[in-house]
Amino acid sequence: MMEDQSQSMFAPLTDEEVAAAGGDDGNGRGTAPADRTPIVPVPADAPPMQFKLPRKDGKASGSPTRSWPYHDAAGNLVGYVCRWDFKDEAGERAKHFLPVTFCDLGNGKRDWRAKGFPAPRPLFGLSEIAGRPDAMVLVCEGEKTRDAGAALFPDMVATTPPHGAKSPQLAEWSALAGRVVVLAGDHDEPGRKDKKGKPLHPGRDFTDAVYELAVKAGAAEVLHLHSNRLGAWVWSGDDKHTRPDPLPDGWDLADAIEEGWTPQRVEEARVGPDFLMPYLDAQGRAKTEARAQGLHVLEEDGEDRSWPFRETEAGIEKRIERTDKESGITTVEWRWVFSPLRIVADTRNLDGEEWGRLLEIVDRDKRTKLVAMPMSMLAGDGNPYRERCLSAGLIMAPGRFAREALHEYISMSRPADRAQCVSRTGWHDRAYVTMDGTFGENRERVIVQRPEASSFTHAFRQRGTLAGWQENVARLAIGNSRLVLALSAAFAGPLLYPVSAEGGGFHFRGASSTGKSTTLIAAGSVWGGGGLHGFLKTWRGTANGLEGTAATHSDALLCLDEMGQVSASEAGQVAYMLANGQGKTRAGRSGEARASAEWRLIFLSTGEIGLSDKMTEDGRGRRAAAGQEVRVVDIAADAGAGLGLFENIHGFPSATAFAEHLKRATGENYGIPSREFLSAITEDFDNLAPLVKGFCTEFVDTHCPAKADGQVKRVAGRFALVAAGGELAAKLGILPWPEGEAEAGAARCFKDWLGLRGGVEPAEDRQAVAAVRRFIELHGTSRFEPMGDLVPKDRDGWPVEQRTINRVGFRNRIEDGSTEYLVLPEAWKSEICAGLDSAAVLRALADRGMIQRDRGGKFTIPRRVPGFPKGQIRLHVLTSTLMEGADA
Repeated sequence: MMEDQSQSMFAPLTDEEVAAAGGDDGNGRGTAPADRTPIVPVPADAPPMQFKLPRKDGKASGSPTRSWPYHDAAGNLVGYVCRWDFKDEAGERAKHFLPVTFCDLGNGKRDWRAKGFPAPRPLFGLSEIAGRPDAMVLVCEGEKTRDAGAALFPDMVATTPPHGAKSPQLAEWSALAGRVVVLAGDHDEPGRKDKKGKPLHPGRDFTDAVYELAVKAGAAEVLHLHSNRLGAWVWSGDDKHTRPDPLPDGWDLADAIEEGWTPQRVEEARVGPDFLMPYLDAQGRAKTEARAQGLHVLEEDGEDRSWPFRETEAGIEKRIERTDKESGITTVEWRWVFSPLRIVADTRNLDGEEWGRLLEIVDRDKRTKLVAMPMSMLAGDGNPYRERCLSAGLIMAPGRFAREALHEYISMSRPADRAQCVSRTGWHDRAYVTMDGTFGENRERVIVQRPEASSFTHAFRQRGTLAGWQENVARLAIGNSRLVLALSAAFAGPLLYPVSAEGGGFHFRGASSTGKSTTLIAAGSVWGGGGLHGFLKTWRGTANGLEGTAATHSDALLCLDEMGQVSASEAGQVAYMLANGQGKTRAGRSGEARASAEWRLIFLSTGEIGLSDKMTEDGRGRRAAAGQEVRVVDIAADAGAGLGLFENIHGFPSATAFAEHLKRATGENYGIPSREFLSAITEDFDNLAPLVKGFCTEFVDTHCPAKADGQVKRVAGRFALVAAGGELAAKLGILPWPEGEAEAGAARCFKDWLGLRGGVEPAEDRQAVAAVRRFIELHGTSRFEPMGDLVPKDRDGWPVEQRTINRVGFRNRIEDGSTEYLVLPEAWKSEICAGLDSAAVLRALADRGMIQRDRGGKFTIPRRVPGFPKGQIRLHVLTSTLMEGADA
């Protein structure tokens, strides 16, 4: 009976497509796409195809019921499409299709596996199409329907693309050039809708898609075999009866055979020219319906005065009408104004603001570019949007006429489609938007539409293969903790939103030529590359300039090389901004607040010095606050193995040769790993957060000291998220690492950071002790007046009077021979604790036994000191342990 075609070509992935993308291998083993590479064509020494599915109740299993071989244009075998007929768990008849190809399984193994044909895929029966050049080509949905079409229409060549209606765009249609093509789609039940109430037309969607592909391939004519041509009647013996009920949903030519149609009966029914009519696409159907309703239709002959533009092979022309004053004769001239340009869709954000146009521009290399243009660019003289269009490859006629025509063409177009525009990449609800596409669920097309006037280039490009990247880049990271951390961080960015984690950065600090930049280049190759610097950006610039860059890398990875290039005055500000994920709030022309840029990201950084050292370069005494140090985690680039940042160079003669190889490899393979990762995590979005959160909790419990301060635990949480990204990518078969490699690399780097930090206590306490210690180191003899045994004496033993300029206190030798420092209270606040909370500094010193308290717990002690003859005064008494490092 009828085939169930309940899924449209725009529905979620089918079993066939899962297999084509690299799902279950048919033997119960989940394998990554890289583990199975189809060998095309099938070699002569390949064994016969005897593929079987494992036995499962209520599932397709065993040998296929039917197999259809596909061959390329030369007649070589490419693979099979197999069908299994079975009864499901409810006892109902069901079917299952899978493509089966002969695959390279690695390690010298080859066998038949459920793996899709590489694109472009061959049509079924290519040799017959080529062998009957004068026959019409009948295109059907699916192999079984194709067999029925070949039987009912022997004067035609019947064919179908692999997977039927699921992915006709992946097939090669050039064989239809110059041919008369007949489209026979499955019947769609009127009023059919999906769960959300959206109309479903899977059969029509298939024929619409094939119509466009056939026309593009150069078909001479495309005709339509409507389902009612045969479906309107049912045969009973030799009698033909009108079908009593509406044509069932999914009816096709295979059902026609079951209902009594034969080639002879079909030949008798093919009387008159209306049996096969020219195919009407969506636009043609809309015009036919409009004419039937008596509505005015915009014709394509250019005679309608309401739209003064027409499209030609050379581009867009505008109509100019001139009326002779004497004769009254009106002449029409069509003037070329610019190269091919289509207005694809209206764009707007979720709030119904930021309206724009999605433009499709064909450049001189015949490449199609999509440009998302905010309508606000039409304001003023129009230079901003023309600059963007010209940069994308649009060619305009010179002069004012062409400029005004372009303005009119864009502003007055009324495209039928709508698209959602966003100002940043990354997650938007359950959809992940990149610069060139969208992963996951979304009701309509989503594009990145930037408000900047000028054209924008990005490095989210793709090149090479996943297998090449795995072998020449990712595999070599094994055993290198810093390199493992960087590559894992590249996969951690998309995890920030699902687990509601905060962003932040990792800064590799150390001498030049240790492999820092190479590590960032390797991590960036997960997302993109190309150009002179690949995916790498630099710190050079201002905080304002980095806002746009950060928004473009939201929920991804940002690699910033050489912190030394940013000004000391902005280093801390940039660190806060990148981690906090929000730019400055600015005012518009009329003073209203404009929306500030937003993002979420993990960023990697390099430099010869750390953030704290960078902030002190301007000589103004700036210190990195604890919050800044938590947001940008300093990691010593030298891994301690004598190889700079590396620990295992995998047989290369030197660390330099190892680094040079990584640079070459990342220039040949980049951008693909992130797409594979996004495709996998958006498919299983609901299970992503629990999986990652569970791993992070276990990582912190295992590797973070139990008594660590909250700041340390925050940093441990970021290391945990990075480890989770690496482990998840390895589990998905994207990173060719053993289980636990990402966790081990992150744990080693976290341990090294903790050691460099100096302890697990709050950073503010360490900074407080360091500030007091530094002041005494600098001014211990110049600003602390000596008293007691420390007062210098002449040869006769008399005290020598000394003048202490800008005195802050006194120094005194105590019984054990060490020195204590007595600080005047006001000098303590204004001088030693400048820029710090003086009370917090006292508490931090007291916790370490570095300052004395009186019996009442006060931080000042009464003492007699020189220059105060009336008696004792209260001072802060710093013990000798302050300078002995007793807080270590």
